[in-house]
Amino acid sequence: MAGKVSPLRTAPLTKPRAAVLVVEDDPDVAMSINDIVEERGYRAICVSNGREALSVLEKERPALMLVDLFMPIMNGAELLKVVKQTPRLASIPRVIMTAANDPMISIKEDVTVLYKPVDFDALGRLLQKYCEPSTLPS
Repeated sequence: MAGKVSPLRTAPLTKPRAAVLVVEDDPDVAMSINDIVEERGYRAICVSNGREALSVLEKERPALMLVDLFMPIMNGAELLKVVKQTPRLASIPRVIMTAANDPMISIKEDVTVLYKPVDFDALGRLLQKYCEPSTLPS
């Protein structure tokens, strides 16, 4: 069939999925949050302490960080301090997940607080607020 041109096949265009860094040492909580993040169409990156989170942050810039406050090796407050002092990372929205009943924590850490047990509707609203394409840095 000389002279015939076959139609150009292209891969379907898909929008890149925003990444959410989940820093949580309790495997059950991490799995639940992972499931909610993935169900909402975002990509979850789960690690179990602040040191692992910093390793991820060397390679990738997530749209949102969900950080447990109390963890081994490097806790959430230590991680947030490093992130806040690193110009390339300081603008990443950060949410602390904690069971600690400290109403001043959001002011002390300059973050949003999501109290445990995690309210999945509230988590969904935070994901929408921080991970929708219109809110992502270009």
